[in-house]
Amino acid sequence: MNKTIYFLVIAIAFLLPVNEVQAQVQTFTLDQSIEYAKQNSPLSRAARFSILSAKWRYKSFRADLLPSLDLSGNAPGYSRAFTANRLDDGTTTYQEESLTQSSVNLSVNQNIMPTGGTLSLSSGLNRLILFESGINGEDITRWQSTPLVASLRQPLFQFNSLKWRNRTEPLRYEIAKKQYVEDMEEIAFTVTQNYFDLLLAKINVEVAEFNVTVNDSIYNISQGRFQVGNIAENELLQSELEYRNATASLTTAILEYERAEESFKALLGIDDTQQIEIDVPTVAPDVEVDVDMALDLATENNSTSLQFELNELLADQAYEQAKRSTGFSATVQASFGLNQTSENFEDVYSDQQNQQFFTVGFQIPLFNWGQNLAEVRSARNQQMATANNIAYQRLQFELSVKSTVREFPQLRSQVELAEVSDEIATRRYDVAKNRYLIGRIDVTDLFIAQNQKDASRRSYIQSLRSYWIGYYNLRRLTLYDFELDTPILYTTEF
Repeated sequence: MNKTIYFLVIAIAFLLPVNEVQAQVQTFTLDQSIEYAKQNSPLSRAARFSILSAKWRYKSFRADLLPSLDLSGNAPGYSRAFTANRLDDGTTTYQEESLTQSSVNLSVNQNIMPTGGTLSLSSGLNRLILFESGINGEDITRWQSTPLVASLRQPLFQFNSLKWRNRTEPLRYEIAKKQYVEDMEEIAFTVTQNYFDLLLAKINVEVAEFNVTVNDSIYNISQGRFQVGNIAENELLQSELEYRNATASLTTAILEYERAEESFKALLGIDDTQQIEIDVPTVAPDVEVDVDMALDLATENNSTSLQFELNELLADQAYEQAKRSTGFSATVQASFGLNQTSENFEDVYSDQQNQQFFTVGFQIPLFNWGQNLAEVRSARNQQMATANNIAYQRLQFELSVKSTVREFPQLRSQVELAEVSDEIATRRYDVAKNRYLIGRIDVTDLFIAQNQKDASRRSYIQSLRSYWIGYYNLRRLTLYDFELDTPILYTTEF
């Protein structure tokens, strides 16, 4: 019975339509691979989370510029302890005190960006209950109200972090938005590299399979010719060696293809069990790019230029902070409002009394063994170092853009030459094979033609790879679609 079921399953497997098996294979072009990766790759998801993080950070900064409403207080707290009480005659007695206290406070706070100060408006209410503290041992209740209190805290000659954040945070967010576009184009660039790595591995497998088949036939022909004395043993051994080498090359090519396929699937976010197939892409769009235009586009669109500006600002900020933190500083605090106390809640808001508070705190560094001077000079030299590094990096960036633009037309010429060479090498091999079959050339010349054919085929794919990589590298640097003549934009609304 078990054998019957086994053979039935095998029969059903062989009777399945071929198109159902083929339907499981998904074919990807280069453009499809790039678009699929932009939607499903772990790298694309990481880029989306990164721009979302930058967006919420910027919203957090914007919230710091707006008024905030805070509610604070203490739930009823209970305290029972002995407290010291100094009498009029100078003696001290200890008496037990038992109380509960609660409070609530509502405040509106506004940061003052130009000066770095803080303005607050608040209103509060406190209740104190002293247990068994009255003349007849009854509980005593005290209410205190502050209906409105205006307060100002203003640092003087100190580092204004909010003012500097107002310069750096919008720049950070703008960099993040441009960086997201660059990340998407970086994915296209990386997918192109991996696509051609997989394609080259596939070509190597096809070439190796073809060579195994052909060299097997040549080896059989050589055996026949050797038996009738038409070729020497050396030629027979060479045929056998080429056949063995072709078999070994096929094994290596299959392993390299499997490795490249796994890497390609991981990059695109494809399940490892999914069977895929890729095609040889055509030549990338033939676009004319002016060097000066590309440099202007890269300077305007790429985040690198903004990152240079941010780095300079951060160096200036560090220098400013070092100067402010090592010199004279003061803080002015003032408040004005109304308050009242009463044993009855109904009277606590009647006949309000004024309350004022004003203080000036200051700090003057007198002597600290030159630490302040050292910190200022360190920050100043770091500022100069950053400026010089940025100048060099900006020059390197410009040279990279110019070099990429100038090399691009040459890459297209190399593709055209490699394609012609591939066709010539293929025709030459066909001619050499036919001449070998009729005995007009020896096996050495045939294998030379075969090796040249294989090398020309790989060279063509490599040239095609270099051109497509150059095309997407140009897009990545300038963030401009030269084929559509428009800037490259991606939505950041997720």
